[in-house]
Amino acid sequence: MQIQDDWLATILCALNDSIKYNDTLRNSETVSDVEDIEEWLMQIFECKEYLQEEIVKNPELLSKLEKHFKI
Repeated sequence: MQIQDDWLATILCALNDSIKYNDTLRNSETVSDVEDIEEWLMQIFECKEYLQEEIVKNPELLSKLEKHFKI
């Protein structure tokens, strides 16, 4: 599968937003099963890590997207 370079920034931002949201949700008093959220967070982190590893292989792309690696 190939992802267009233009979409990578959008995907990274969406992953960052998802991490922030789910981390807040994990600490919420309304959640009954924190383990489910933690498992989901791990999957999101793994996905982001995979994308970062792929992007690092292309230095030009890395310089464009580097700012999106931070949460």
